[in-house]
Amino acid sequence: MSIIVLDEATVSKIAAGEIIENPASIVKELIENSIDANSKNIIVEIKGSIGDFIRITDDGDGMDESDLNLAFLRHATSKLRTVEDLNNIVSLGFRGEALASISHISKLEVLTKTEDSLTGLRAEISNGKIDKLNNVGLPKGTTFFVRDVFFNTPVRKKYLKNDNVEFNYIYEVVQKISLGNPDISIKLIRDNKVIMNTNSEANIKNRIFSILGRDIASNLLNNTFNSESYKINIYFSNNKLYRSNRMHQYIYINGRYVKNLEISKIIEKYYYSLIPLNRYPVFLLYLDIDPILVDVNIHPKKHEVKLSKDNNVLAIIGETVEEVLYPNRRIPDPIESYKENKTEEKSVFEIFNDNLINSNKSEIVQDNFIKNNVNAIEDTEDFQSKNVKISEYEVLKDESEDYNANAESENIFEGNKFSKIDNSILDAKIVGILFKTFIILENTALEKIYLVDQHAAHERIMYEKYKRQYESSSVLKQILLKPEVISLSPEEMSKVQNNLTQFQNLGFEIEEFGDNTLILREIPMVFGEGSYTNFIYDAISSLDRNIKSSYEVDPYKIMKKACKSAVKAGDRLSNIEVDYLLKDLINCDNPYTCPHGRPTIIEVKKYDIEKLFLRE
Repeated sequence: MSIIVLDEATVSKIAAGEIIENPASIVKELIENSIDANSKNIIVEIKGSIGDFIRITDDGDGMDESDLNLAFLRHATSKLRTVEDLNNIVSLGFRGEALASISHISKLEVLTKTEDSLTGLRAEISNGKIDKLNNVGLPKGTTFFVRDVFFNTPVRKKYLKNDNVEFNYIYEVVQKISLGNPDISIKLIRDNKVIMNTNSEANIKNRIFSILGRDIASNLLNNTFNSESYKINIYFSNNKLYRSNRMHQYIYINGRYVKNLEISKIIEKYYYSLIPLNRYPVFLLYLDIDPILVDVNIHPKKHEVKLSKDNNVLAIIGETVEEVLYPNRRIPDPIESYKENKTEEKSVFEIFNDNLINSNKSEIVQDNFIKNNVNAIEDTEDFQSKNVKISEYEVLKDESEDYNANAESENIFEGNKFSKIDNSILDAKIVGILFKTFIILENTALEKIYLVDQHAAHERIMYEKYKRQYESSSVLKQILLKPEVISLSPEEMSKVQNNLTQFQNLGFEIEEFGDNTLILREIPMVFGEGSYTNFIYDAISSLDRNIKSSYEVDPYKIMKKACKSAVKAGDRLSNIEVDYLLKDLINCDNPYTCPHGRPTIIEVKKYDIEKLFLRE
């Protein structure tokens, strides 16, 4: 499609006032133009101080002389004709502002040739006008030379950061575009060094591996969904892989990298209690959707989009994740986690120097952007009582005299073939208890040991027991010998009156007891002693939200309060209690984490222990 200058009516609908913030903005716009021109090979080269020299070369469709004469005018584009075309945008660019903006703040030269032309064209451009134009011999495609960025706007140039930081921005742009277009070969060169070189890949997983590295690629799961309106292909982390922010969440809608908090949150919901709190899953979502169902014309950078409410794509994305995530949970490896969490955040240039990998024809930078300080410190709060733990296993006490020391070396999991836990745990034997907290299991065949946190494990058991009771409307309750009187503010009292059934479904028997006062007569048995009053206040504070079911009053509060009566770190457990604790854990729906997302089990390889003794 040839380039035209848009009419005023169309311009008024799309004009964004394109501003080139930094050299990375230039690289982004020019690469996107190359992709829209059907390029299969793109080379980005940076030389000297960032902004001194940028070259983008592609093998795309190129431009003829008529297109070249219009390309640098405001709102000149080949992607649109009328306002109605905004409903069918599949190209990365469409406003026709980028080339004009670049030509006004830099010294610009372009070489281009179409397949049908006998010769190519060379043009020098300034302020949106071609100063010089001549014929040259060229292969098909386009090359842009951008020099002296911001030479005529020194104030803006003053706000650029140091060269390494600005190059980081360029690397991030190239990385994101490359991840979203695996069928295009993209090479990034800095001062004659190849920083990134990706070949055209039919397999997206290979592209992810080459850019994000082995640690991420090896911990990604995959699922797809197809319908008439959209196609979903998503790679998402298992429960061993997470980050302290959303930087490694990549969303591509019709090939365009975007940010969409709705999509991020719907995916994150399914990691709830699978990974620690305040941590985020890694995912790459490729969504091909009917253009009429997505609005890309809401932000100057085109990074943000709005999805139509006329489709249920968000729900389907969530279900696509859930379908594969739960059956593929894994036991955390503390050695690898420690290495990951100790990784300092470095510039791309530092990563290049430290981690350059030779790969015959290319050198690929492994990703070390994120500094993860995973806080896995156990809560040391002195819980109220051990009575619930004792009563829970009281039925076993009569048998404990017959439970001899040899039981510790027996396989207590034998015969539990339908457990929801990793099969390697089923073949483990109890070795002992470390620091009255960590139960030690040994799998001699796989040369691994497993450490089970007794507190986290019991939290998980109690939480799932409470959850099952709630979902089956059969919460076990206990009558308080001394009913608890709870005083509330008028606003709090109003919330309780409007949501009384919420508390009843959760196992709390509450009645009004005078002005702004409640009396609590029964509580869920799982709560134990002393924690229910605070829970009532916490739950009331969450009732101003739109909730769909009683259980959504505040799930985080419920989890924390339900864990108050769990055995603590330092509690001494008998052999029979350890036995039944582990048997209950392996039959949990999610035995790998406590309700807070902290691990219940970690594994340590014999090899890692040998390394500590320098026996490599």
